[in-house]
Amino acid sequence: MDAGLLSFIGILIALVVLVIGSYRGYPILLIGPIASLIVIVFSGLPIIESFTGEYADSFAGFVRSNFLIFLPATILGAMIGDSGAAQSIANKIYQWTSKIKGTGKVKNYWVLMGLSAITAILSFGGVSGFVVIFTIAPICLTIFKKLDIPWHMIIAVAVYGGSMWTAILPGSPAIQNLIPIEYLGTNPMSAPWLGILGALNCIIFGAWYIWFMLGRAEKQQEGFTLTGAKMDANSADLDMSAIEQETSLAEFIRALTPSISLLVLMNVFQISPFVSLTLACVVCWVLYYNKFADLSKTLNSGANSTMKAIMNVAAVVGFGGIVSIAPGFDYLVANLDAIPGPPLVQLALATNIVAGITGSASGGEAIALEVFAPRFLEMGINPHVIHRLVNISCYGLDSLPHNGSAINRLNYTHLTHREGYYHEFWLGAIFPFINSFIVVFYATLGIV
Repeated sequence: MDAGLLSFIGILIALVVLVIGSYRGYPILLIGPIASLIVIVFSGLPIIESFTGEYADSFAGFVRSNFLIFLPATILGAMIGDSGAAQSIANKIYQWTSKIKGTGKVKNYWVLMGLSAITAILSFGGVSGFVVIFTIAPICLTIFKKLDIPWHMIIAVAVYGGSMWTAILPGSPAIQNLIPIEYLGTNPMSAPWLGILGALNCIIFGAWYIWFMLGRAEKQQEGFTLTGAKMDANSADLDMSAIEQETSLAEFIRALTPSISLLVLMNVFQISPFVSLTLACVVCWVLYYNKFADLSKTLNSGANSTMKAIMNVAAVVGFGGIVSIAPGFDYLVANLDAIPGPPLVQLALATNIVAGITGSASGGEAIALEVFAPRFLEMGINPHVIHRLVNISCYGLDSLPHNGSAINRLNYTHLTHREGYYHEFWLGAIFPFINSFIVVFYATLGIV
């Protein structure tokens, strides 16, 4: 058998191990090296030298390049959550949406749009998806019960506002918009029109999807209880006290200030992401220094999240490093050239596939940049276009059933994959996958 084909088979087997292992909850820090070992053996590479060489170099290189972005980003998210700023933002929008008049599908639709706005503001302001679902769940539970909205729609709200389009907007502080900077020498505002148009596609489709699903639920006379009974029975797990508090306009503005300062520093004054994120943490502390129950606990939480996030991604990047030196990679690249259309189609497809395999937007993006970016740069493709396209494409097939954020949302809301995952599938995987190729079309028209 051809050495390249045999190596490629090893890569496919390793990818299956990654998918099954992550889906079953095994630590990616172990699965990454195991999958790498499979590739090494099938490729006939020296085992020890490959691990101490390419794997270690890729692993350490990612940590070295991105640690100072991950650290202040996760600490800022923890500070916004623990200070009560995130809850103040959520409460204010809840107060506004609760005043919507009318009944039935139209009222419920605009309420869900308001709840989606909460998730979008929190996400674009730098709060992680894990924190967002903890913030909106108590509010959604109260509203959904009152209006008899099917509980599974909380997944549609969380994905639509929290991850479908906010992270692909130019200037977003999301990790997935910052990782390409180290590889390409770009900036958070790279290819702004591609980002704006791509986000607009998602906004329009998501708004239609929620309207359609509400209509379907109404026809089937489905209310809250069918999928919400388990959540209602476990509502003692949620902090319901916060939603009873009134949030003034001044408090709402104060709560938004750390996120606004981050966006202004990074995109208006062009200050580096690390410094901007650090200063936003300082702003949050100045505004809320007396609101933290235990600041050391908050900082520890953020720091621990940093290590978990960056080490997990680095373990996958190390796997990507091994793949890049395997004969099967050359075999894969040769077949990528057989894909019809411009090179950007190959880049979008490759990023989606890798993100789907790893179940991680950041992991898939990092591998795509590590493995494929040099090749496309050599073709003379604008690095800002590569930045935005990889940023958009990594949010496609990453949201398959083994995705960590998807599993977290379902577990926290006491929903099964059968009850709620299909919202994640359509809003978080299928349309974003299609959208990446729509953005490729925009780029071929010269839009940047």
